[in-house]
This record gives sequence, C-alpha cells and structure tokens, in this order.
Amino acid sequence: MRWIIGDIHGMLKPLELLLREISRRDSKPDLIFCGDYVNRGPDSREVVDLLLSLQNASFVRGNHDDTFDLLLSGKCFVPHAPLTSIVPTFEHFMKYGLEQTLLSYGIAWDLIDQVRRHPSPDTIMVMLDPVPMTHRTFFRTLPVVYGAEEFFVAHAKWSVNVAAGAPSFAAQLARSQTLRHEILWGRFTLPEIISPKPWDRRGFFGHTPVTMYAPDEMLPVIGENMVLLDTAAAVHIDGCLTAWCFEEDNYLQAGRDGDWVR
Repeated sequence: MRWIIGDIHGMLKPLELLLREISRRDSKPDLIFCGDYVNRGPDSREVVDLLLSLQNASFVRGNHDDTFDLLLSGKCFVPHAPLTSIVPTFEHFMKYGLEQTLLSYGIAWDLIDQVRRHPSPDTIMVMLDPVPMTHRTFFRTLPVVYGAEEFFVAHAKWSVNVAAGAPSFAAQLARSQTLRHEILWGRFTLPEIISPKPWDRRGFFGHTPVTMYAPDEMLPVIGENMVLLDTAAAVHIDGCLTAWCFEEDNYLQAGRDGDWVR
C-alpha cells in the first residue's frame, strides 16, 4: 500500500513510531514524504539518516529543504523574495528552527552564534562543513512533485485553476514561475480547499499546519479532491505526525513525543 507522510521538521520520535506502526500493518509499504525534513525539531540529521535508509521511499522538496539546499550548495528550486541569497536566507531561518538543525549536525553553539552575529557566505559555508555529502546530495536532488496515476504529492500548493494531469507537471512548472513558487511556498485558502478543481487525481500536501483551519484539531484537512497532512508535529504542543494510506483512505498518527499512536 502507499502511505503519504506529512511534514517531519526534525522530529525523529514520531517518525520512528509511525514507521513501526506502518510496518506492523503493511509488510511492503511504499512511502511518499511531503517535504520539510529539517528545522524546528531537534533531530534533523537523524531524520535524514533514517530517511536515507528506507526502502521503497519517495520524497518531495519542501520550502525548508529548498532553503537548506541554498545554504549548502548556493542553489535552490525557486527563489523566495527576499530570501534569494545565502546570508538573508540564513538570517531568516534562524528564526524558524535552523539553529536546531545546525546543532543536530554537531555544530557547536559558539560557532553558530559567531556566524549569526557576523554572517557571510564564507563563514556560513565553513560552519556547514559537517553536513555529509550524502545529505547534501539528498537535498540537491529532491523533486518538487510525486505523480501517480490516481494521486500526486507536492509540498505546499497546486493551483486550483490549473489541471493536475496532462501536460506533465514538469512542463507546466517550466512555463510558470508562479506555479514554481506556489508548489513550495503557497497556502490554500479555505474557499480553495472546498472548491471544485480541474484535477484528474487527488492532491496531497503539507506545508500549512492544519491548525490554521481548525485551531484545536490535529487532524488532516480533507477538501475537494485534496488532503492537507501537516498536523503540526514540531509547532504545537499537541501536534503529531500523520501518514495517509491511499488504498485504505484512512490515516495513522503518532504523537510528537513518540508516546502514542492512533
């Protein structure tokens, strides 16, 4: 069966529990991840190590992954103004959990603080030296969309006015900077979630915590021909990590501390 998993954000405990529970129910699962593997949570390096060890796993790029890629390689899928170069991207994401990612790679706090006070492309590059090449390659090669015959997975948003079938996603993205930006950074409005869409398959997304639509519920947001799966594992005290089984049209959730599953 195919399982689509929401934003992890460096939260190793719920990921480990969720994968165990999936394996207990499904001896040969296919895993598709919605992106945002790093930042916010304490275990980004360990999360990526675990993801790289998985069999039958596919990954799409999240906006946090794209900006981490920019810091590591100087390249990204799509610029996000004003975060179009290394220094402003570093400064901005230090407010959104990058510090935790750096610590997970064994980078000393004193060095992080020194670079924070005097950032430059060179000092950031030296600070990031402990990030292994396997991880750098993982982030550099992440695609932005996973397409199956019956569904597709993207991190943030696919326009509710654009077909999600033929022509290919790649062709449409190549023609439109707006689509390229939305697929990593866009957010659905509630009217867009419930509106009919010209998609010939169901869309699964992360990026926007479900608390933006239902503040007290850590449940997937189910819309017209789409599902939102970021159940706030790293950003809410009651958050959790969610995996949606496409074949069963149901989901599993693991608590952020890895202490419960439902």
